[in-house]
Amino acid sequence: METIIREQQIRQRVAELAREIHSDYTSSGNKLPPVFICILNGSFHFFSDLMKHFTTDCEIDFIRLKSYEGQDNSAGIKRIKDIELDLTNKRVYIVDDICDTGTTILEALFMANSKNAECARVVTLLQRKDGVKLADFCGFEIGEEWVVGYGLDDNGLKRNLMDIYNIK
Repeated sequence: METIIREQQIRQRVAELAREIHSDYTSSGNKLPPVFICILNGSFHFFSDLMKHFTTDCEIDFIRLKSYEGQDNSAGIKRIKDIELDLTNKRVYIVDDICDTGTTILEALFMANSKNAECARVVTLLQRKDGVKLADFCGFEIGEEWVVGYGLDDNGLKRNLMDIYNIK
């Protein structure tokens, strides 16, 4: 495995992202608390660290969407856990680990918008340089590497690693 993003770089960028999102929320003029939605399982480390740096009152929720079996994402999106909060007229930030094909994020956006969110914005830790661009806030751009660590997995393993690695 080759380290491509170190834990310290991740920590620094997550703190910057929290400040960027805070600025976005305050400039929106929306007086309702923002809602942060974590897409499980991959984004749990990122989401937790992001929330530690967000300084305004907010609501959080979790959804679980499954699109991969191993490295195969051809079976479509499976909803395992839905949004539970009322999103009516609220600014929503959907937090995911990576924007790859975009299908998981598009499903999450559909879910938020169907619950009458005022605005749904996308926050991702990683985005492919030549991939679909859906993130309003992105931590890092990567190439076509298969990455693990900091919540990203290889068949359920390696999520616990604090750096991000290329395993191919």
